[in-house]
Amino acid sequence: MPIRATGRAYASQFRSFDHETSIFYILFHDCHWLLAVLHLGVSGTLLWCLLTGSSSGLAGYLYTLVLLGGLRVMSIQERIQQSQWIPLLRSSDNIYFAPVIPNKKLQGAMTYLPHGVSPNDVLMLIDDTVFGSAKVGMCLTAKGIFYKASFEDEQAYLFEHIQQVEADIGMITSSILINGQDELNFTQLDKGVVRTLVAFLKECCQGLHGRQSTHQKVVRIDAEMQIVIDLFAYFITFNTGQWNARSKEVVSDHFTKLNDETVHQYVEKLLNEQICFDYDDLLHRLADMKDRLAYNFRREMIEQLVYAMALGKIEQNQADLFMTHLCRVSNVSRAVFPDLVKIIYQCLAEEQNKKRALDLNHEQRQACQLLEIQPHVLSEQTLQAAYRKKMADFHPDKYQSLPESVRQLIEQQAQQLNQARAVLKAYLGV
Repeated sequence: MPIRATGRAYASQFRSFDHETSIFYILFHDCHWLLAVLHLGVSGTLLWCLLTGSSSGLAGYLYTLVLLGGLRVMSIQERIQQSQWIPLLRSSDNIYFAPVIPNKKLQGAMTYLPHGVSPNDVLMLIDDTVFGSAKVGMCLTAKGIFYKASFEDEQAYLFEHIQQVEADIGMITSSILINGQDELNFTQLDKGVVRTLVAFLKECCQGLHGRQSTHQKVVRIDAEMQIVIDLFAYFITFNTGQWNARSKEVVSDHFTKLNDETVHQYVEKLLNEQICFDYDDLLHRLADMKDRLAYNFRREMIEQLVYAMALGKIEQNQADLFMTHLCRVSNVSRAVFPDLVKIIYQCLAEEQNKKRALDLNHEQRQACQLLEIQPHVLSEQTLQAAYRKKMADFHPDKYQSLPESVRQLIEQQAQQLNQARAVLKAYLGV
């Protein structure tokens, strides 16, 4: 019997049975090609469309069904199992994942879930109430997001209609922006959790849309390595507050030394999108995963991050404060690094001074010689000190009684000192 005729024959029988009976009836008629489709969790409606649709050929039916139905359900479930963000979300006291969502929470959420959504459809539940009723918050299913705020109507956002998900962090509340306009406020989630939730929702939307946009490329990277890179980038860009050519070059050069393609891809994504980070959010992420990090990893991480502070030209006192934060959050004693900041800053300064001495051109070397500065110790501080010392010898009050011709020579020397300082200031970029 042709496939289309067979499908219609089964469909006529399908109409007379309930959902589960009809599925088993068809399976026991040796339709082995349906077994794989049913394994994907296909609904009875889609199965009926498969059997009675007007498209020609079984391959078209299966291809369309898998893209529009089966893989969509599995995609959300797989992401919950595999996403790097889920362990961080699970650590929140207000977020629950199936199959261990408390029945009381599900009952509360059912007050705002639309008709047709059952408790078994809820894959993730966020309770945004103070007393735990879950009548306000958010539920995630295979189809989309369902949200309810206090004293407001419930909202539904199907994944197929979500094009953009962003975090909007305020002083009191933290929110999620859907498509740049619809705001989902959360009062019981800290801003670090909201940022993590946004990252997970982005993964869901990108996977269900069947594509990864060029500006939201998903890179699979270990959460442990990612927090190191993100903190490193934060300290490199701390003084400027934004990315520039130098900070991009520093981050790229540092991590390309690692023979890890995933790290390279993530760093490339970071630089292309010029992502900026929130310090408190980074510390929250580090605190959430510190128990999974080996002690030696945490210690070496702190050493790398202090090096990043030096490269980012963060003041040494500020670097000491940052290091104290990192030690406290990562549970590493500050006593392990008694002079780490001082040593790294001194070593980097010496290295940069040696490099600077080799980089000087003839005019710059002459300027150093005129101001009596050793090229390898040239810095903004040494330049200013040397200039003041030399100019003190040319104060006008010392030469008022000298002939005009002598005063003119002294003024020329003072001008040469001013010119030498200008040349070196331009070289130092100050």
